[in-house]
Amino acid sequence: MENQSTFLRVRILVFEDLPGIWTARALEHDLLAEGRTIDSAVQAVLRIIRAHIDYDRRHNRDPLSSFRAAPQPYWNAFTRATPLGWASRLAGALPIGAEVVAAVAMERPRAAKAEETLFRRAFPGPAAAASRAAHL
Repeated sequence: MENQSTFLRVRILVFEDLPGIWTARALEHDLLAEGRTIDSAVQAVLRIIRAHIDYDRRHNRDPLSSFRAAPQPYWNAFTRATPLGWASRLAGALPIGAEVVAAVAMERPRAAKAEETLFRRAFPGPAAAASRAAHL
């Protein structure tokens, strides 16, 4: 259960997932959101984090305790990413004490590419069916 001294560290990796679509992924608690700009993606993931913190508080749970950390490739990308100096001012958007650090990766992390491949295999769309038919 949450105590009054709860303090969160939130590291956010931002990367362009598709042209014009930015993904902000919180690393300590694997949550993500998308936006058309870097700022809108970061703001969106912070709104999701805030909603989960509020939910956890209402249910007497430690904030974000049901979320695991992001996969290692995202952490690796964060260490090489360019810090966003303005992100530290966003800690006030969260309902508990927090440190917010965000950085932009120059390229899409490899794990994101692998996740997309798994998703496409699990949920093949019309393009995948057409591709398979062309190879028959």
